[in-house]
Amino acid sequence: MAVRSVRMSFEPPSYVELVFSLVLVWGFADGLSTLVALSFTGTAALEYNPWIRQLLLYAPLTVLVLKSAVALYVGVVLLELREFVERTPGWRPWLTGVVAIGALTSLGNVYVAMAAVWV
Repeated sequence: MAVRSVRMSFEPPSYVELVFSLVLVWGFADGLSTLVALSFTGTAALEYNPWIRQLLLYAPLTVLVLKSAVALYVGVVLLELREFVERTPGWRPWLTGVVAIGALTSLGNVYVAMAAVWV
């Protein structure tokens, strides 16, 4: 039996991919995971942001719309400022870190929902 070698190469994500990831993670994933945590815990007391906490109490779906709109606006601004941002040293690790923090925030919300179910 012949053994084939597989050659893989890693390319860092492009600017547009990072901005798209930021919008997707902070806009959709964070908003949806916040609503999931609210539905399983039944309380908005665990939300750190007082404005979002009030929205969760009175109009929960508005949170998803608000977070998505803000993230989309940030994405459009970042795309417009692409040349400036790409000339800034350390832009790629910074954007990657912002996306990673958003992913961890979303995972934290899902963890809260799962803990509420299992306890």
